[in-house]
Amino acid sequence: MPFDGILLGSRVMVSKEAGTSPAAKQLIVATAGLLDSEWDRTYDGAHNGVTTIASEFGETNHVIATRGIIFIREMHDTILNQPRDKRKALLLANKDKIISRLNNDYMRPWFGQKTDGRVVDLEEMTYTEAIGRAVELMYIQHQRQWTHESHYQIVIDFAKRCECRMSRHVPAVPMIDMLGDIDPTEYADFVGGMYPEAATTTLLSEDAEFFKMLCKRRGQKSPMFVVDLDKDFGLLIQKDSIWPSEHLDAVVDQDPQRVGIQQGPVAARYSTVVDEPVKTILDKIYHKHIAALKERLYGGDESSIPVVEYLCADPVAVDLPDSVAVRDSETERVFVLPEDTNQLPDTGLWLQAVAGP
Repeated sequence: MPFDGILLGSRVMVSKEAGTSPAAKQLIVATAGLLDSEWDRTYDGAHNGVTTIASEFGETNHVIATRGIIFIREMHDTILNQPRDKRKALLLANKDKIISRLNNDYMRPWFGQKTDGRVVDLEEMTYTEAIGRAVELMYIQHQRQWTHESHYQIVIDFAKRCECRMSRHVPAVPMIDMLGDIDPTEYADFVGGMYPEAATTTLLSEDAEFFKMLCKRRGQKSPMFVVDLDKDFGLLIQKDSIWPSEHLDAVVDQDPQRVGIQQGPVAARYSTVVDEPVKTILDKIYHKHIAALKERLYGGDESSIPVVEYLCADPVAVDLPDSVAVRDSETERVFVLPEDTNQLPDTGLWLQAVAGP
């Protein structure tokens, strides 16, 4: 059956033109991949560096078997395959282990952390600690930019909440108006300087819930951390989980082993060169396809391939009336029509003859 094109998403991810992060390209090239007859083995687990997991939409995704992806697969096999109303109890029963895996292996670490590095719940953090941690995980210092513009808004909206909670009167100049002139890494200290209690007061329960609501707000990119173990855990850890492979600067330690890198099991086998031009990749596919056809149809013997003037369907015989003379030569065919209009051929028959095979 004829077709208009082929999809080469995985195969061109290591190309020079692809937006894949350099470290992610290196990881793809280092992956052995599978033969065409073996690709479905990835449904059972990691094989030759590739595995298959369910996306946040329930669709299957072929991905490089990074540490982060192995963690996600384990979560699906043990907890996320359970009914939603039973997941929270299972998550809390394995809380310490899950938080450790998030912090060591996944692109979205656990949010709760004191300034001395101790792992805690959000409710155990002070207001300045929450602001400082949010900046730490959503602001890329060496690039001086936010992981996404919506992440900046999360920090600003929570800072507003903090000022409303701490201020005893309406400030002449809102703190938010001053933050625009300050380096984000100094936000926490600035808030603590204006409102000292913010550095010693732990979040009230309603403010902790407000922060969680900000992180789940619709219309924004999911933040680069996990703030709670609840029934939405599976969705939140996998939402927007592919883009970090193109933006490793937004990932803790810029470690490609933490992210999800989509890659077909067979495509990985042939992705062996980093930054290979797309033209080179397409040329290889083109020539190998032709070589395969030669081998299958002609035993690899080019001399046995027939030569034709042009490719077409089998010609259809057209019987013109005797009144139309046909003269053939090596280079042309000439039709001589009768002068008597009554002897002209049928229009449909004539057009079919002129169109040729």
